[in-house]
Amino acid sequence: MNQSENLFRQFNNLSEEWKIWIVENLERGCAPTDLMHILIKEGLITSVQEATIKQDIHPQYYTWLEQIVQQKQNLSTTTLNDAQKKWLAEAVLDQIPRIEIYHTLITQGANEIDIAIELTQLKQHPYFQIAQQQHFLNRKRDWLLKTLDRFARLNPNYREIQRIPTPNFEQFVQDFYSRNLPVVLTNAIEHWDALEKWSPQYFKDMVGDQEIEIQFNREQDPLFERNSIQHKTKMKMDDYVKLVTQTHHSNNFYMTANNAKASQSSLTKLFEDIGNFHSYTDHTQMAKRSFIWFGPKGAFTPLHHDLTNNFLAQIYGKKKVTLIPALQVPNLYNDIAVFSQIVDPNDPNTVESFPQFQQCSKIECILEKGETLFIPLGWWHCVESLDISISVSFTHFNIDNGGAETFPSAP
Repeated sequence: MNQSENLFRQFNNLSEEWKIWIVENLERGCAPTDLMHILIKEGLITSVQEATIKQDIHPQYYTWLEQIVQQKQNLSTTTLNDAQKKWLAEAVLDQIPRIEIYHTLITQGANEIDIAIELTQLKQHPYFQIAQQQHFLNRKRDWLLKTLDRFARLNPNYREIQRIPTPNFEQFVQDFYSRNLPVVLTNAIEHWDALEKWSPQYFKDMVGDQEIEIQFNREQDPLFERNSIQHKTKMKMDDYVKLVTQTHHSNNFYMTANNAKASQSSLTKLFEDIGNFHSYTDHTQMAKRSFIWFGPKGAFTPLHHDLTNNFLAQIYGKKKVTLIPALQVPNLYNDIAVFSQIVDPNDPNTVESFPQFQQCSKIECILEKGETLFIPLGWWHCVESLDISISVSFTHFNIDNGGAETFPSAP
């Protein structure tokens, strides 16, 4: 038996009076080492090396302290604030060593006995017991995702985006849709009239007098995409075209998918220029499930994932799309709804602020005019317009594309 175990056994053998005396003195702020010296002087525990008192005793000592506290009939209210209590619960869930938990909170001014009481109450609380179970299940799920991601990286098509001529739909489903892999189709929309006609001037000529909805004042709000409803603004297409063409670089305004419903009737003439997409889609659903993106160079959509499989067809200008596989979600600081705490994965300071992100693999894709990018459900992506840009995204595949309807709501 080592000295720590011997000392721990002696603590347990103390009379109830002396145990109460220790707890009372700890509540008054007495140092544990001073109390141990008194116990040695009184002959209640045998002398041990000073190093044992200062170092080795602490893990066992805190276990003993919590056992003593647990025996008290009425646990008192502690002085820990809400932030400390939250940190304590997260630390226990993350299996941080007990001695580290005590030392961290003690340096913040917390009393040892208060920490012991809080830990005891926490572990006995049924809500926390449920949280522990769910936390364990989440860790299992993260383990599975990370392991599958590690194996998926053995496939070159998982680490780079293929650019191919449009295959038949069955081949596309087999090679990409069912495997949750992105791909760029180089010639899928070459028959669309929009590819030759669409431009800011064409929009002005065809629907310039129509009222449309856009996102506005985005640069004043770091969470502009999450708060998109607050940024909805209506104006004439003529005025919006002027705004876009006279601005060199901006993310302050953008016509996005979030504006589609309000602008649908105003843009009817433009949708006539969108042809079918081979046998991939149900063309009767095209107007309802296609979304026009039109904005200046610099228009930016922050990191997020979609709840359906999507195609993004580039009609005018170029876009840079940065994609991150869905399986890498454990390292992406998943946040509210479909968003990450990470706004721009290309920001050089990202890893410093979000260290787990360094375990992710990014795929950058420059989407040229006439190309169509398949973005699989769950793949994280951000998009930046490299020129004045017009794109169309759509989701009306001739195959199961469910996901949004079963996505869990936020608590």
